[in-house]
Amino acid sequence: MKKTEGGLSRRDFLIQGTAALGTVAVSNSFAQTVHSTTASSKRVLHIMGHSHIDAAWLWPWREGSDEALNTFRSALNRMKETPGFCYSHSSSMHYRWVQNADPGMFEEIKQRIREGRWEVVGAWPVEPDCNIPATESFVRHCLYGKEFCKNELGVDVKIGFNPDSFGHAAGLPTILKNAGYEYYVFMRPQENEMDLPLLFWWEGPDGSRVLALRLYRTYENNASHLAADAEHSFAPGMNDGAFFLGVGDHGGAVTAAQIREVLKMKGDPNLPELRWSTLHEFFDAVKKSPAFSSLPVVRHELQHHSRGCYSAYGEGKALNRRAERWMVEAESISLFSSLTTTHQYPHKEFVDSWWKILFCQFHDMAAGTALYADYQDVRDSLGFACEVAQTTKVQALQTMARQVDTTKVVQGAVFLWNPLPWPRKTLVEYYTGRRPDNLEFITHLTDKDQKKYPIQWLASESMTQQHLRLTAWVDLPACGYKLFELAHGPAPDGAAFSNAITVSRSGFGISSAKAEDGTELLARSIGLVVVADSSDTWAHAVNEFRQEMGRPTLVYAGVVEEGPVTRITRHRATWMESEIILDLVEYAGIEAVELRFVINWNQHEQMLKLEVPTALTQPRIFAKVPGAVIERAVNGEEEPYQDWAAVQGKINGNDYTLALINEQTYSYDCLDGLFRTVLIRSAPFARHRPDKTVYFDANAWQDQGRQERRFWLVAQKGTHSQLALDRMAEELQSPAEHVMTSAHAGHMEWEQSFFEVSPSSVWVLALKPAENVKDGYIVRVQERSGVATKTSLKSTFLNLDHSVNLAPWELKTLLIQRSASGPAKVKEVSILEV
Repeated sequence: MKKTEGGLSRRDFLIQGTAALGTVAVSNSFAQTVHSTTASSKRVLHIMGHSHIDAAWLWPWREGSDEALNTFRSALNRMKETPGFCYSHSSSMHYRWVQNADPGMFEEIKQRIREGRWEVVGAWPVEPDCNIPATESFVRHCLYGKEFCKNELGVDVKIGFNPDSFGHAAGLPTILKNAGYEYYVFMRPQENEMDLPLLFWWEGPDGSRVLALRLYRTYENNASHLAADAEHSFAPGMNDGAFFLGVGDHGGAVTAAQIREVLKMKGDPNLPELRWSTLHEFFDAVKKSPAFSSLPVVRHELQHHSRGCYSAYGEGKALNRRAERWMVEAESISLFSSLTTTHQYPHKEFVDSWWKILFCQFHDMAAGTALYADYQDVRDSLGFACEVAQTTKVQALQTMARQVDTTKVVQGAVFLWNPLPWPRKTLVEYYTGRRPDNLEFITHLTDKDQKKYPIQWLASESMTQQHLRLTAWVDLPACGYKLFELAHGPAPDGAAFSNAITVSRSGFGISSAKAEDGTELLARSIGLVVVADSSDTWAHAVNEFRQEMGRPTLVYAGVVEEGPVTRITRHRATWMESEIILDLVEYAGIEAVELRFVINWNQHEQMLKLEVPTALTQPRIFAKVPGAVIERAVNGEEEPYQDWAAVQGKINGNDYTLALINEQTYSYDCLDGLFRTVLIRSAPFARHRPDKTVYFDANAWQDQGRQERRFWLVAQKGTHSQLALDRMAEELQSPAEHVMTSAHAGHMEWEQSFFEVSPSSVWVLALKPAENVKDGYIVRVQERSGVATKTSLKSTFLNLDHSVNLAPWELKTLLIQRSASGPAKVKEVSILEV
């Protein structure tokens, strides 16, 4: 790394603002502290025993669990052999494996913890990917992981620990600080990937800070590296450095030979004092240094490492998104069903499901870089969580629906639930017969006020076409239900289709996208592009994917469905041995257009991207990431995102935004005003350069055969923050939940709202029972526009009418307790619900 005058590198500087754009400045007091440190100062290198264990990577998780047991035994043996030797380890799932398989060893570990020689760090179930999991998933890593460590190991973990994760999202400091963490240890991006100080304050968008340490070079040092790496392990001005000793990836702890080498070096006058230690002791020493008050601050994401991880194995990423969303929805539905009916909230099943989801977010699994065999286990585990969520939702809704008085229903009814805590117009679609009980043909829906809602019958996926899909747009109350009767007779007219977005009838994709004032936001048609990708699974040393091979050939375009609710135009294209079907779904009265892909992909080492060429000048790109919305450079490099990305720019001096909301995609690039997102990346499984692909393995290639992807395009005047894209993304990914019902007695009304949150700039992450407070309920909210706001929480059912102030980007967890004689009580708690 190039040194500046005085021997400092860019890593030694205070990084302010947008790190990705290279804005750096040096603190005068920091520089003075650096140069005031004398060579005679006694320096201490804190040596921590550590063994990185990939729970599943080039081996299945059951082998990872075996290795955790073996590694822990080895670490305990080293403690018996070597006075003072200390060991640090993360991952509460590893401790659970030991607790279940070897209770005696678990007690030994607890004893070493009490002695201060075994240090529990991280606490999360695993060291996850830090770009792919949803914000609420990171919250649950904190909640369930720290709860286990506190209850079973007697430790309140303060050090976040993800050394091997492939980059770290900008919102993590907000989550970490809210969960009681004070420190964060990581390794990637490494020295050649991002200029960073060795030790710095990492600040989230809301101003929350944790003290961050980037490990120098590796998390699994041999003792032979000690002499060469010692000097690099000290931050400028500090007399205390950190050095991890051990073998890892597949575990192994610290070998007796490594310890003997360290003991031989202890008297070397050319080395600092070598001290068996822990990360806590290191951080405590750092805080006593005069240089501590002048540590640099980083206010941005920590990226990039291995950009292929944002798109590798899209099937697994899609299943992760589904499991996350379904669990959050199931919690709120089950909560209110349990409060109004005999339904029992399945707390244990939900917690077990969350542990499975969190385990599958282990960095190699969520990133898509593990073995094909690992993803069979991932599908089983995430499928378990989805099954629990889906079964619970159906049971909870059925129990509520049976309590509604439907005695006057003639041909049946549908009970619809809005999982989001604000009133909205939403889509419902479900299979049913057109003539219930062989009576009249159903033509529309009616609500309790006899308001009529148009319906449309869509073709079944079955060739028999006996059971069709009923679809309708309906008005639903906030976090509540509404009953609709299936009716026949004169049908109401549907709303007009928007002219804002024009679906091409002769070419592929969308040919025009206009804002509400008629301004065209596309430079040319939205389409597809195929890019060559011969990189390994991680895409090591690759910043962008721009080697275009060509574009699929359109072979068919035509309208396949049209009615009062929706119009579906189907485009069919081919590329080599692959077929792409795109259904462009327009909804009456709705400006967003859905892009629904079904792709039969049979290519290797190729990437299929959706391309959105905007006509915006001075383009800026904004994207949702865990815990934040971030602006990045429009330089064409591959970047991670969640839920949505938006290109904002100017036309004739006015602000306009073209946004793409996604259901299961995590990788995009933006070069000037040209936005592209990955549909499919057909990389090999677990190929790490320079290793060769196992070509004889039929399962060597990712995302082969049928693949489904879904997006929504939004074109509007204004900035991205004015569009409330978080709320829009929630609505489009959360259609109405439904169960069908018939005529029966009951005591509940046809419509009820249980909980409402406003304004639209506030994002609701969770609504569930409290973990440890009887008759307590948790609502988690975050301000998402960057403007301080007052949030309103209302529930007639809970006797709640409360306001809470949120600073820009602030994340708050609120405990609500019902009162028998007055308004509900609201108390702000941490992520840990304390």
